[in-house]
Amino acid sequence: MSSRYSLARDLDELEQMVERLGDYLLGDTMYLPVSGGFFRGSGTPQLTVGALLLRRRRLAHLRAKLKRADGLRLDDALAQHDDLQRQWTLHYEMKLQREIPMRLKVMAGFFRECSENPRDCGGAYPVEALRRTIVQEIFLALAEFDYDMREAAAALRPADQALRRLLHAGDFIWSPMLEPVYPRATFWWLYGSPAA
Repeated sequence: MSSRYSLARDLDELEQMVERLGDYLLGDTMYLPVSGGFFRGSGTPQLTVGALLLRRRRLAHLRAKLKRADGLRLDDALAQHDDLQRQWTLHYEMKLQREIPMRLKVMAGFFRECSENPRDCGGAYPVEALRRTIVQEIFLALAEFDYDMREAAAALRPADQALRRLLHAGDFIWSPMLEPVYPRATFWWLYGSPAA
């Protein structure tokens, strides 16, 4: 995530993800490419429930900045998401429960690399901050939909301990437009970076 942020792009990607969500929930794959992002030079976004939830939060919080027609598009996408979550609730929970350990495993590799090469840590951190934010979205969704949170909470504790040891408090690392979406108390890793 850079200092630039595009509401329009988030909305396009949310719609594409919701359009494929039903098939995704019933399938075995964890990361499903969706079309659209590649042609804008960003790489194809990957559908996971966590990636969808990330966009859902941002767009819901920044809704007042959308044009009326885009607000209606957002309403439609959110309604479709909610319908699919209710219709396939067990599949939805299974995807969430599988995604957290997969993302945390990659973060564990980042922590190892940082301990071996601290100088490289800062440059790689924005990707890990995004990964941790997606994990938080999943964790919040487990609570929202009244799914079991015990395993997720247990897996998250050591990752957050490692992250806290690594980070130095500072300014919000993403676009200022997103700062109101991510309060420091809940998304503390977005307010700092590893020591240089």
